[in-house]
Amino acid sequence: MQFIRRRYYFWLIKAYFKKWSKTIISSIILGAIFFFVIVFTFNFYLFPRLQKKVQKIGYAGAYTLQAVPREILGDVSYGLTEIASDHAIKPGAAYKWQVKDDGKEYLLYIKKGQYFHDNKELNAKNLSVAFKDVEKKIIDDYTVSFKLKKAYAPFFSSLSVPIITSTLAGLGEYKIANADLNADFIRSLTLIKRKDGSAKKIIHFYPNEQALRTAYALGEIDVAYGLKTTTIKGRDFNTFANTQIKKSTNYNKLVTAFYNNSDKILSNKKVRQALNYAIPPEFTEGERAFSPIPPISLYFSKTPNYGIVDAAIAKELLSQEKDVVDAVFEISVLEGYEGVANSIKRSWEKIGIKSKIKVVNSLPQVFQILVYPMNLPQDPDQYTLWHSGEVNNITKYRNLRIDKILEDGRLNHDSARRAEIYQDFQKYLIDDVPASFLYFPYEYKLSRK
Repeated sequence: MQFIRRRYYFWLIKAYFKKWSKTIISSIILGAIFFFVIVFTFNFYLFPRLQKKVQKIGYAGAYTLQAVPREILGDVSYGLTEIASDHAIKPGAAYKWQVKDDGKEYLLYIKKGQYFHDNKELNAKNLSVAFKDVEKKIIDDYTVSFKLKKAYAPFFSSLSVPIITSTLAGLGEYKIANADLNADFIRSLTLIKRKDGSAKKIIHFYPNEQALRTAYALGEIDVAYGLKTTTIKGRDFNTFANTQIKKSTNYNKLVTAFYNNSDKILSNKKVRQALNYAIPPEFTEGERAFSPIPPISLYFSKTPNYGIVDAAIAKELLSQEKDVVDAVFEISVLEGYEGVANSIKRSWEKIGIKSKIKVVNSLPQVFQILVYPMNLPQDPDQYTLWHSGEVNNITKYRNLRIDKILEDGRLNHDSARRAEIYQDFQKYLIDDVPASFLYFPYEYKLSRK
């Protein structure tokens, strides 16, 4: 009886399947497709919007909306031109350009189809870029002219300033969603990914590096940029769980020992050369520098006496200089750079030079020797630092040959010719030693794994 019942059910199911097989198979296929569509939609469309990736980032320093660091603005927008790390000029919002009227007029052609975060297309009429004492003229919808009073080759670096409207709309991958201000200074910036809002960056600004390190240790931020040290209260961040440290060299900053070239003793070139030869061969704080132009620049050149550290040469140069026997040089230094000054002091003692260290809290008007970090321009032009007619020439350096070289560097737009000009600049400046170039500082980035 059971056998008959089983055969009955078997034939019943077989008959049912035979009649409805196409419908059943179609339903299974459609169900599978529907299932995968739902999974795909959730994983790649809904989930990223429901669960935004939020990155909390920290920087040290006080900044206004008009002076946000370039590395941050690079996410928000870009300029008409872009300057590569090697100082090469590349297209940005402008896909090509012409230099006319002996270097006094710049004609830029804006690439079509570039949209601000408010969905307005960039054109010559709504281009917010303007400069003091520069005449701006709209040629057509996508062509703009900038006319200068005199030729100025570094103007290309000025054109690399990120284009941002008065409503903070840019052209980049991220848009500014919120700016939290304290008076004119930024406390935090919130950036959201432009395309789909799937990622968010909250950038916090702290008054100093110690506050930045503390914020990371307390978990307020996930990433800390621009640190000079990786310790907090005697403990290295290497010992923190899930923390990784990335070391890099900041070639945009150069720690330098500036000599007062109008000083009675330091006006003597041989004395400056001797001090330079006796500078320590390396610094733990950064990559040793021997030129005012970073080694990654296409304008960098090794001079005949590049990289020479020799106490014997220094002693020989000082052997006939009686003024230095009883002299005690004063080394002015910013707080935080005392270790660098002490390294120099100890090295100079080996050649019989006495010195003392004075800590200052800002750039002093008067000094004998000053250890100070200078910000390097994106262009190799260093006219304001070394030209005898410039107020920012803090060393009071005077050299007519260097003046002429710096003037020529501003007049020439051809990169090959400029490379020759700045090769001469490095050759003669390094030999004259108005300053000793110490190091490009190491910087550390902390991030959670």
